[in-house]
Amino acid sequence: MTYLYKVSVGMLALSSALFGCSVANDMADTESSSAFDSSEKLHNLANQYSEIFLTNSQTDSYFLNVPSDRHNLFLNNSPDGFSSLGDSEDEILKNLANIDPANLKSDQERAFYFKLKEQLEANVGVRVCKAELWSVNHMFGPHIRLSLLSEFQPVETVQNKSDAIERWRSASGYYEQEIINLKDGLKLGYSAPKSVVSRVIKQVDALTRIPIDEHPFFSLAQRAEDPKFAAAFKQVLVDDLIPSMKRYNEFLKIDYLPKARVELGIHAIPNGRECYMAQYRSYTGLQRTPEQVFQLGLNAVKKNKIEITRLGALFYQAESFSEAVERASEDKSQKFNSADEMHEFYEALVAKSKDLSADFFYGMPSMVMEVKAIPEYEQGSGRSAHYTPGNEERTARFAYDPTTYKSSSYASAETVTIHEGYPGHHMQIALSQEQDTFHQIESTFMNGAFVEGWGRYAEHLAEEADIYQYASTKILRRAWPARGMVADTGMHLLGWSNEEVADFLRESGASFAKDPSALMDRMAVMPAQLTSYDSGALEIFALRELMQKELDEGFDIKDFHEIILKNGSLPLPMLNGKVWAFIQEKKKG
Repeated sequence: MTYLYKVSVGMLALSSALFGCSVANDMADTESSSAFDSSEKLHNLANQYSEIFLTNSQTDSYFLNVPSDRHNLFLNNSPDGFSSLGDSEDEILKNLANIDPANLKSDQERAFYFKLKEQLEANVGVRVCKAELWSVNHMFGPHIRLSLLSEFQPVETVQNKSDAIERWRSASGYYEQEIINLKDGLKLGYSAPKSVVSRVIKQVDALTRIPIDEHPFFSLAQRAEDPKFAAAFKQVLVDDLIPSMKRYNEFLKIDYLPKARVELGIHAIPNGRECYMAQYRSYTGLQRTPEQVFQLGLNAVKKNKIEITRLGALFYQAESFSEAVERASEDKSQKFNSADEMHEFYEALVAKSKDLSADFFYGMPSMVMEVKAIPEYEQGSGRSAHYTPGNEERTARFAYDPTTYKSSSYASAETVTIHEGYPGHHMQIALSQEQDTFHQIESTFMNGAFVEGWGRYAEHLAEEADIYQYASTKILRRAWPARGMVADTGMHLLGWSNEEVADFLRESGASFAKDPSALMDRMAVMPAQLTSYDSGALEIFALRELMQKELDEGFDIKDFHEIILKNGSLPLPMLNGKVWAFIQEKKKG
């Protein structure tokens, strides 16, 4: 924590210089023509970026709550598409540099400015990865996206139905282009790991074997309650999409899998180190070397081990860290007997955690969160529990794999439910959706370290709120944090073998790490993502420690949470500036 605190203070000074403006300055800016011009220019750039987003990522609009007039585009994975996207981003970034954030009228506008700047710079950075040349992904591949679209795509109007036909037919073209991209990748030395490819083959194979009338994709047509549209949509699936998915899967099986890389680490592809550092910046907004990330994580793991040893002696009369973790992990009184029992546990805990979290916030989100199992064809394929934001038309969702009930425990279930629900992601994201923003596209700026860092922080806050019922949770929730920072950098760049990574993950006692293969494959397709949780959490903890120290008896936990959450997914340097500005105002008052 000491090292991180120094990093935080350094970023705080930077963000204060960039972001800090007094209320008086805001009033003066409002009256100036330069402020009006700067604000207008920023709004125009926001409109341009919104247009780019809806052209290239229209399918994400449902999950990120960006209104769209049309629903006809899938994903553009052509070389021309990537080139055009890059040119457009470069142009906006160039024009953004001509705006002086000090001339903007309000903190809200300045927050948007730095969010957009960070998003664009990170996007430019990850181009070195050439991800389109090795894009085989069991977590968020196109087949996963199509499954979600079958639920969320609107089909109420004639235009909606026409758009649906156009989009789903174009998805078949996506798969044809994907084969071309992956072939080009192999020629240049890029490939996905064999184990990941095998998972995708299994998922897609399951999807292409389901009878059309029972197919999850066909549920979209059934929602429309229009026989003519249903017949036309069914024809698209039968003639276009399903055959293209089969050709793609045959390509993966016959041509790609034998040539796919054995190594999980990104070091095995060209520019692996540069790619990893760009991915880390993209997920966290921070710029650190893999060695620095590794050491920060290792320090935190060592600190957690000391506390776990103390708790193990208290709750299980254990004499060491390993014994404490073993006894907490093997506590048979805290295992599920069925998938139904797991579901009931999740639902009860969501209700409980919502009630007990209320005392730590000025207000609770109005959005409801439901608990739902992932689709059957995804079950057992390594897709982890996750949160999907809601909107005015649907509830938010905590989704889980019911087939994991035998390997899960009450401890792992408590931790993941808190992380994804209250006071974790649902609290965080649903509250941000209720805030006024400068522009609708702001909801797409999701800084991973902020989002996942809050989720990890929420795991700690839940203990303060007395949400956890089991001693095993208090032990095991501490055994996992920061291990991602160590294992991810170790696997991708620092020379750890797969077995060394697996042993380090197993040591945590986490139920999902007993067989770490699924987690390691997730790490393989999303390099550096696992580091974002604790990279962000350590910063949030450091900010809370700073605010408590500076304000002493004037510290209010509700104030701290209000500052952290009210501006949405802020880059961490800006978050530092926000906290520091509040501290100064509080001291003056």
